[in-house]
Amino acid sequence: MARINKKDVKKPVKQEKVEKSLSGIKEESEKGELFFKIVLIIMAVAMVSVVLYFVIDAIISSGKNKDPFRYEGSNYVLVDDITKISNRENFENLTHKGLKYTLDRYANVYILFYSEKDTNSWQPGALDVADDIMALDTVKKVKFDDFEFTVINDEYVLFFVNVDNPANESWQAVVDVSAGQASRATIPVLLHVFNGEDLNWYGPFDQVGQNKRAEDKLTDVLNELN
Repeated sequence: MARINKKDVKKPVKQEKVEKSLSGIKEESEKGELFFKIVLIIMAVAMVSVVLYFVIDAIISSGKNKDPFRYEGSNYVLVDDITKISNRENFENLTHKGLKYTLDRYANVYILFYSEKDTNSWQPGALDVADDIMALDTVKKVKFDDFEFTVINDEYVLFFVNVDNPANESWQAVVDVSAGQASRATIPVLLHVFNGEDLNWYGPFDQVGQNKRAEDKLTDVLNELN
């Protein structure tokens, strides 16, 4: 019988029990929690920034749009005052302080009649030119007798008559459509008072024997100012 050599007998390998370390898991968990907090902070900052942007934009917009119409409210005049000018009344009888002040001191006082509601084909071009004039760098505020209004420079000023205003419903009656004046009493109409004396009216379109159209006259003014 064969003998078993003790050296040939393999002893069972004793396996060591490996304990999984919890420290690594804890470290990974802390890193994940930190990353999540950072993401939340970034999102919060972004949301606050967006809210601030809209708040600031609303404040700025409210400041720009404080007037209900196209131009600043202090530069709107009523037909009653234009009628007084047309009738050669004393400027002291005018109710608009800015108009009263500039007619005595400014060489070129312009008054543009237009409508906020009517968009006929003659009006948009004239208003675009008026916008360009009122956007010039020379435009500034002037105060007279505690009344503040806007002028273009020390010689030019542009006022406005909103024909949609019920107080101006008789505006067409004041427009001079005689020979050499406005082509028609239809918006846009422009009145030029030169040196407080000479009155010239400009209508919505060109017509033989009449002054040029309001848009072209405003363009001339813009070119003079540039």
